[in-house]
Amino acid sequence: MANEILVEDRGSISVITLNRPDKLNAMNLDLRNQLIKALRDFNRDPKKRVAVITGSGRSFSVGADISSISEDLAEDLRNSFHQVIKEIKFSNKIFISAVRGVVAGAGLSLALATDIRFASKDSRFVMAFHNIGLAPDSGLALMMLRLGGVKFEKYILTGGEFNTEIARELGFEIVDDPLSEALKRAEEISNGPFKSFSASKRLINRVLYQDLEEFLDYEAAMQGALGKTHDFKEGIKAFLEKRKPQFKGE
Repeated sequence: MANEILVEDRGSISVITLNRPDKLNAMNLDLRNQLIKALRDFNRDPKKRVAVITGSGRSFSVGADISSISEDLAEDLRNSFHQVIKEIKFSNKIFISAVRGVVAGAGLSLALATDIRFASKDSRFVMAFHNIGLAPDSGLALMMLRLGGVKFEKYILTGGEFNTEIARELGFEIVDDPLSEALKRAEEISNGPFKSFSASKRLINRVLYQDLEEFLDYEAAMQGALGKTHDFKEGIKAFLEKRKPQFKGE
C-alpha cells in the first residue's frame, strides 16, 4: 500500500499531508482510510495538541476520487468521509489547514472542518458535485452556511467556483505561505494556555455544530438516494468519457 498520507512528528504538533500529488490529492479509499487512521492516532496521543493538515504538490485536494466511489454512496460517506469530519470536529484538539491550488468537493469540507484555515493567494474553491448529479456532502452544506451565511446558498444549490476574496468570508486567512503560517500558529497554540483553547473549541461546537451528527445522517441518506438515479450514472459515465453529461432530471 502506498503512503497516501504522510505524518510528520513535531513534538506536540503533527503535520498530516495528503500525498497523491499526481492526482491532485483526490481521495481514493486508501487515502481516506489512511487519513482516518492518522487522525485517530493523533487524537489518542496525549502528547499531541495541534495537527496541521495540508496537501503535497500544487493542490490541497480535488475531493473524492470518482474511480474509487462504491455503488452505495451512503455507506461511503458513513464509513470514511464522515469519519474524517467527525474526528476533527469532535476532537478536543486543534486542527489547522494549509491549502493551495484547487480545493474542491470533500477537499473543501476537510478544510472547513478544521478550526483555523490558511490559503494561498492562488487557491481556487470549487463545488462540482452537481456535475455528476449529486448534492454537496461531507458536511459541506452545514459548515459553509453556518460559517458564511446565506450568500453561499447559490454554491450549495447549483455549484460553481469562488476565489480567495470570497473564501475570506468562510474564515480562510489568505497568505503567501500557508504551511509556514499554519506551523507558526500551531506553535503559538501548543505553547499557550491549551486547555482554554480546547474549551473554546467546545463552545464553538456547541453553538455551530451541535446537530452535526444528525445532519450527516440525513446527508448520507439523501446522497445514497441520488446515487441510484439516472443522472448520477450518466454524470459518472460522462466524466470518465470526458464529455458533457446529458442529464434528464431523473
